Amino acid sequence: MQLGGQTIAVTGAGGFIGQALCARLAAEGALPVGIDRRDDARAQIEATGARFVRADVLDSGAIADALQDCDGLIHTAAIVGDWGSMEQFIEVNVRGSCSVFDAAEAAGVGRLVHLSSVASWGYEFTGDLEEDASPRASGAPYADTKAASDYLALRRGAAVVRPGDVYGPGSVPWTIRPIEALRAGTFALPGKGDALMTLVYIDDLVDCILLALTTDTAAGQAYTAWDGEPITTGEFFGRYARMLGQKKVRTAPTPLIEGFAFAAEIVAKLRGTAPTVSRQAIQYVSRQAVYPNARAREQLGWNPAVDFDEGMRRTEQWLRAEGLLG
Repeated sequence: MQLGGQTIAVTGAGGFIGQALCARLAAEGALPVGIDRRDDARAQIEATGARFVRADVLDSGAIADALQDCDGLIHTAAIVGDWGSMEQFIEVNVRGSCSVFDAAEAAGVGRLVHLSSVASWGYEFTGDLEEDASPRASGAPYADTKAASDYLALRRGAAVVRPGDVYGPGSVPWTIRPIEALRAGTFALPGKGDALMTLVYIDDLVDCILLALTTDTAAGQAYTAWDGEPITTGEFFGRYARMLGQKKVRTAPTPLIEGFAFAAEIVAKLRGTAPTVSRQAIQYVSRQAVYPNARAREQLGWNPAVDFDEGMRRTEQWLRAEGLLG
């Protein structure tokens, strides 16, 4: 499948990854259709060159209408994060995905890619899984609902892409939020800062997703997308600290940070807000193992082009242009 002239829909098009996909599709000569439930995402989506359609993933009929005459679909819409009730995550990440898959089938869409996450393997991943192993239930709403939606997607013949930690211009969890916390003096890493990141630069992730969309043999396969260069949390967040003129990132004993997170969760529940940090987030940034990722290279021919140094150089350039470094 060639992208030129093809009509490709993207759910969650107003998000960080969704916008990047729409922009690349337009640049490749495809006709992107950006689907999002938020009308205030219209301007950002249309700026990428995509046609905007307002529809909620839970409304299968509206999604099916949006998918008429589409050649492919990339499903990125999801609740992402480490806070919220299981029911909230199930509603969007599982029921919403089922709704989208039903709509794609009703509209006769030929190619389907489902965007997942390495988090589907849980927040306490120990490196003992093969790439085709089924994700393990962990009790974490985001991880477990991503695992469930993966299963449903594969049953429908979709290609599943599980990104690692996606950073770069526009990334909220791995670029903008850390910078804000470091500037505010509220950032500290658990332990010694020697946990491992599984990074993928946004442009490389888009490459992988589009290869999964256009490769005939990708249907029904799951691919892990990270660059294969393990970077410690101290090194990763330390780069951001140095961009801000700080010498290093603060660390603290893991039990101390977990205790703070527990207290923050209690306060958040009382206030009806999200905590500044959660115990699930602490688990995630305490990983001591990396994920298997050979299949995307071997089957899709994916070769990440942006290494850590270059990715951070581009990210710093964007942060300065946006005035986020002060």
